[in-house]
Amino acid sequence: MQRMLYILMLFLAGCLLAGCGPKRPVLYPNAHLDEVGMQVVQVDIDDCIMKAEAAGANATDTGAAVGNVARSGAIGTAAGAVFGAIMGNNVGRAAAATGGAAAAGSAVNEGFKSGDPTTIHKNFVDRCLREKGYDVIGWK
Repeated sequence: MQRMLYILMLFLAGCLLAGCGPKRPVLYPNAHLDEVGMQVVQVDIDDCIMKAEAAGANATDTGAAVGNVARSGAIGTAAGAVFGAIMGNNVGRAAAATGGAAAAGSAVNEGFKSGDPTTIHKNFVDRCLREKGYDVIGWK
């Protein structure tokens, strides 16, 4: 059981590292973008992202992610307790194993979503870039 938990934790760490890249706006190649060049574009994008953060439009909502992991762990624990009681197995062990698995799965899911900026952050950066003459077509 401990070996399986160790393998799961290694997998989780790898998944979190793979999914942690922040997304950035993708711009339509309009006349303004062609005129200023990619170096200025990157400076302008960074400027808009910093303005969004300074205004409180944070890119990530860590409170929601923590809440989702905790909620999944609690639901998994309850399901494990019911399963253990029905099957006649050690209820505490089943609850702990199922709760841990649910929390780990939720953490992996949140890790993959961690590069997705919040809607308000995207909206702020999109508007800032529009005001600078760019046309945001999405985030990647």
